[in-house]
Amino acid sequence: MKRKMMTLLAAATMMTTASAQQTERIDRHQILTLYGNAEKTDSLYNFWNTYVQVHPKDEVAWRNLFEVSEKKVFRWVSTTKDWKGGEDYRKQLNVVGRMEKAIPGTYTFYYSAYEGSYLPEEVEKEAKQYNMTTFYMHHDAYADSAIAALPADALAGDYERWIQHLIPKCDTVRMDQLLKRCYESGQFPEETLQYHFNELQGMETGGVYCGAHEGDIIGKLILQRVLGVHQDKILYDENASMDPEYVKAVFGHIGIAFDKAWYWEGYEDQMEKQRTIMRYIFDHSKRPVYLSAHNMQGYVLGYGLPDELKARLYNEGLTIRYSTKPYDNMAVKRRNIEQRYRLEYLRMPFHPKMKDTQLFSFSANAYAMNYIRLLHDQLPYYKKHNRERYQWLHGIFTDIIDRLEKENFDVDEFKGYLK
Repeated sequence: MKRKMMTLLAAATMMTTASAQQTERIDRHQILTLYGNAEKTDSLYNFWNTYVQVHPKDEVAWRNLFEVSEKKVFRWVSTTKDWKGGEDYRKQLNVVGRMEKAIPGTYTFYYSAYEGSYLPEEVEKEAKQYNMTTFYMHHDAYADSAIAALPADALAGDYERWIQHLIPKCDTVRMDQLLKRCYESGQFPEETLQYHFNELQGMETGGVYCGAHEGDIIGKLILQRVLGVHQDKILYDENASMDPEYVKAVFGHIGIAFDKAWYWEGYEDQMEKQRTIMRYIFDHSKRPVYLSAHNMQGYVLGYGLPDELKARLYNEGLTIRYSTKPYDNMAVKRRNIEQRYRLEYLRMPFHPKMKDTQLFSFSANAYAMNYIRLLHDQLPYYKKHNRERYQWLHGIFTDIIDRLEKENFDVDEFKGYLK
């Protein structure tokens, strides 16, 4: 009883503090910690559920409640393995339905309705069965309304969500507007753009870059369509491959034919379809084709591709190139390190540390770690053949490690690479 009273007092204190100040969005990383913490999830849900009853017009509070409720649904499905039951559980919580009555016509409602795959009650009652056409019609309408209502202070993750929605639709007009707004907002980290730039910088002119997901693509779209660099490179987002019109458009840019009958052949799952499309690009593209090397573990060591394709993937530094003929890819990697990659920015950032609000892209620290993981194998060569280059690259890696260590990262792996 005493513990329950203390919990209620703490909740009351939190609510008083939150109402006295401007409500703040729950940090994305805090949301991620909820996956394995049922008690914390329930506590946050109860807090925000009570809060919106007292402050029914607070959009930020509703957004927080929605984000936490989705983790409750995820936990329910993970525990029961019942996806249909998960939808019923989401309806039972009815966060978006309540939101529709409290803050209709707002960005927060449109965002949550889209993310929560919400159908209005009257639509469900009228529909005799769950109709995918009805679903997509409402789903797209929520996205359109959210994009139109996107606030000026939107976080990077919100920009990324709607850019993700527009990529498979090839809606370059609205996508360019969002890319420009995202860049000018300062929400997209400079270090992330630097990494994307260097990936493209190491590719040959006119190369095709196959990204596993939007985190590999959005930064490069900003570079191409906002900053006007590396516009010769063709970007393919594997995650958008379920839309035939998108695949057809990419094939057109690459210069290969699109066969609609081939596209609709039966596949066991989405992953098999993605592999089939990638193989088709490998086999038919006259342009050099690249993958991101930070996905190497999946592509080469794990589930990603069949063995005969893995044998044709050559690491060139930050990217992997597909080739049917063996070549000295280590020489290309050294060329990239010496002539193409811009690495000096890794020594010391000259701006305050940005809060990571991205949805798909890796953090600046994660990309910094990639440089060490992907390029350290050239240190022995430089130590033997080019002492000055060895000291330069070793110095950059040391600066990265020192910075990570100050932020309490475990750096033993990276120190081991420098021995």
